[in-house]
This record gives sequence, structure tokens and C-alpha cells, in this order.
Amino acid sequence: MKNTTTSAIDPETQLGQLVRRNPEFESVFESIGIDYCCGGDAPLEQACNENDLEIQSVLERLEEAQSTDQTEAEYESLSAPVDNIVETHHDYLRSELPSLERVVRKVVRVHGDSHPELEEIESEFLDLKEEVTHHISDEEENVFPEILKLEDEISLTETEREQVQEATDHLESEHEAAASHLEQIRNLSNDYTIPDDACTSYRNMLDRLQMLEEDMHLHVHKENNVLFPEAEAMLAAE
Repeated sequence: MKNTTTSAIDPETQLGQLVRRNPEFESVFESIGIDYCCGGDAPLEQACNENDLEIQSVLERLEEAQSTDQTEAEYESLSAPVDNIVETHHDYLRSELPSLERVVRKVVRVHGDSHPELEEIESEFLDLKEEVTHHISDEEENVFPEILKLEDEISLTETEREQVQEATDHLESEHEAAASHLEQIRNLSNDYTIPDDACTSYRNMLDRLQMLEEDMHLHVHKENNVLFPEAEAMLAAE
């Protein structure tokens, strides 16, 4: 369903729904520090108040970014968001995390004495890497196959239904833990500020950590605000 004109933005609309309908809003929320992924259930106005942001200024930025050709993602099945999450985000993490770990360790070894915060960044990153690596394997091996049974019209037992609900709740709690690691990395790096004495590897590390954070935010949004609600709706309709 497409619109040829922009529409007024309701301040009471949940953040997750706003990004689902307008993917271009993701970059606006990233730039002003609004959590649209784990905090996707919060209305826009509430999020602005909690972050000491003037709602009118935020609305103006969103309206400037709003596409004139809007399409709300409506999935007839669950395989589309699952495939997108795996191919776009899981595959990226499997490739990026080990490679980025080598860079982080190198930068800590070379610059750790003059930048003691790097050891804390390394610790947060390694915890994040371990948790996320386990998380995506668990999703692909255990959770996503159960969710896709709903698409295949395979009736789930009451126990299986409860397991799916418990699994999505658990994954959402793991998303919050990952977000906490990412927030700590951002704070420790002073919003990824490049020091005057940074070498090429140091700059590369900060750039990639910021890209990782932005990708994780979008990744979590697609699960918390798209896939899981769709699955829960199908469970309710069974």
C-alpha cells in the first residue's frame, strides 16, 4: 500500500511502528540517540521527553526525512523477515565479529597504555561477541524453525506454543543485554570520538564499532518490532 504524499506523524505512535512504516526514520533516531529497537514499544512523545528532546524539533526532522513513497512492511508469511534477518544481519555478524576482534586486540596492545579505556572497550566487545554468537545460533537452530512452523500451518502443541513465547521473551532480554554492551562501548569511546594520536587501525576500529552498533539496532528492531509481533499474532489466531 503506497502513498504519494507524506503523512502527519502522530506523536503517540510507537517508535517501532514508525521505523517499520518509514525505514528512513532509523537514521534520524540513531543521530539523536533515541532507542527505537529495544525501546520500540515507547510512543515517540514519551521517548522525546525521556531524552530531553523537543518533540516539535524531532517531528520536523522526521518529516524532512519522510519518504514521499511510503510502504509499510506487511508480511503474508514469516519466512521473509526471517530470511532478511539471517542474510542481512546474522551473516554480517558471523563475518564481522571475528575480524573486528583482531583489530580491537591490536589497538589495545598498541594504544592501551596511553588510552586505558581501551581495555574496558575490549572487555565489553568480547562479552558482546560471545553472547551474540550464541544468540544467533540459538535463533537459527531452535527458535526460527519453531516460528516458521506457524507459516507452514503446522499446529503447535500447547507446550510448543509456550516454548515459542518463552523463547521470544528470552531473546528480547538478550537484545537488551547486547544493547547495554553497545551503550557502554559508545560511552567509553566518547561517542566514537577519534583521538588525536589515533593510527589507521584505531580509526578503523571506532568506525566499525559504530557500524556494528547501528546494524545491531536495526537487527533488533526487525526482531522485536516486526518478526516477534507477527509470530505472536499468528499464535493468537491459531
